[in-house]
Amino acid sequence: MNETNDVADATQPTREEMIAFLRGHFRYYTMNSWNRSTSYARRVKIRNLGLTREQESRAYDLIYVEDTFLEINERIRKFSEEKGYRYQACFNGRSSGYIVLMQGGREPSGYLSFCTECGQLNYKKVLPIAETPEDKVRNYIRVKNWWIKEVYPEQEEVKRHGLTMERVLEIVREVKAEKTEYSEDAACGRCGAVARQNFAIQHQRIYTQGIGVDEDADFEDEEEWEHYSLKKRYGLIKSFDKMVDDCVEIFKSLCDNYRVVEMKVPCTRIVKVLEPIAVEA
Repeated sequence: MNETNDVADATQPTREEMIAFLRGHFRYYTMNSWNRSTSYARRVKIRNLGLTREQESRAYDLIYVEDTFLEINERIRKFSEEKGYRYQACFNGRSSGYIVLMQGGREPSGYLSFCTECGQLNYKKVLPIAETPEDKVRNYIRVKNWWIKEVYPEQEEVKRHGLTMERVLEIVREVKAEKTEYSEDAACGRCGAVARQNFAIQHQRIYTQGIGVDEDADFEDEEEWEHYSLKKRYGLIKSFDKMVDDCVEIFKSLCDNYRVVEMKVPCTRIVKVLEPIAVEA
């Protein structure tokens, strides 16, 4: 989503109004207080949400139930995704009483495959299906990719496919140029299922930085903050506020429609005990 379209107000604010809004916005630490870096934030402590007495009486129980935050976390995730993870929203504070705008991004994770059964990630690729003699030689070289190139044409597993030495050496160069590690099978190292698949597109990891946002910004500097940049930042913070408002409304709806009850869940656990050693007769 283009950040310039974040604000859909019928009347566009003046430069002075945008500066006043950004300067007057509540801020909180991006990490801990010792970090001293701050960013745009919102208080989401129960007492700051404008709840009715009945809503508040349920709220203090709801915050200890994991399911309470499923939709809220999804709304926060969607906001971060819309911003390309360059800007993200995170809970912060001792009791997670603040939602803070953070900076971050995405980068290649290095993972090349995953288990379709348990989701375990792996740094090695799964060998593709080999149908031709060349493909079979190529896969053999991929899992034995530590020898010098002259060794491969002499291997029985290579020779039996009838390729010329020149073609084998050509395949060796191609495989070494891939600079990719392969495993011999698709077995998962965690669950043991033969169910690993390669990622169709490069897997990315999301990272978050604890640096502040606009801590020392001089919005009056029209060279650094010309109208387009200022409007873009104004739109970003407005959309951040809208996201937090949505989260508060989701929480209020939960307070209106749900209450917390306790359920007994049977649980089997394994414990270690002492067992006497039988004395042989």
